[in-house]
Amino acid sequence: MSNDLLIPMLVCAGCLAVICFVYIKTRPKRTPRTFSIPKNQAAKLMEGNESDSGSSDQTTFDPDLSSWHDSFESTVLDFIEFADELIETIDNEMPLEEISDIDVFETEKASQFQRAASEHPSPEMGAELAAMLATASASLHAYLRGDLELAKQQRSSYREYREMWFQRLRQFPQDIDRIIRLRQT
Repeated sequence: MSNDLLIPMLVCAGCLAVICFVYIKTRPKRTPRTFSIPKNQAAKLMEGNESDSGSSDQTTFDPDLSSWHDSFESTVLDFIEFADELIETIDNEMPLEEISDIDVFETEKASQFQRAASEHPSPEMGAELAAMLATASASLHAYLRGDLELAKQQRSSYREYREMWFQRLRQFPQDIDRIIRLRQT
C-alpha cells in the first residue's frame, strides 16, 4: 500500500477510536429498576409506621394478607398439584381422547382457585393467580388443537407464575413441607 493511502486511513481509524471511546465514557448509564409501592399502599404503610415509631425495627405484615394465606394456601397448592398433573400429561403427549373432555375452568379446584384469586387483598397478585389458571388452561387447549409451540409457551408462562407463587407462599407458610415438595417437582 502506498503512503498516500496509509496516512489518511490511520487518521480515520484514530478518529473512529476516539469517537468510540468518548461515546462509551459519556453514554447515559441505565438505572436499575426498583420496586415501588403504589401510593395508596405507601400511605397505609406510612400510617402504620408512624403509630409504631417507638417499636423495634421489625417488618409489619398486612393482617389481610396473613389471613388470606391462612385461608387459601392449601387451595393454591391443590391447584398447583392439579395443574402440574395436567402439564405432565401434556408433556407426556397423552392421546387426545383421554384429555379432550377436561375443562380446567369447570373443575372444583379451579373454582376454589378463582375464589382465592378474587379474594386476594392485592389486586395485582390476584390477577397473577388468575393468569396462572389461564395459562394452564391455555396450554391444554393449545395441545388439544395441535399447536404444540403455543402449548409450550403457555407451559413456560405457567411455570414462571408457579415459581413466583412458591416464593410468595413461603412468606406465610402453613404447610412448608408441601411447598418444598411441590417446588422440587
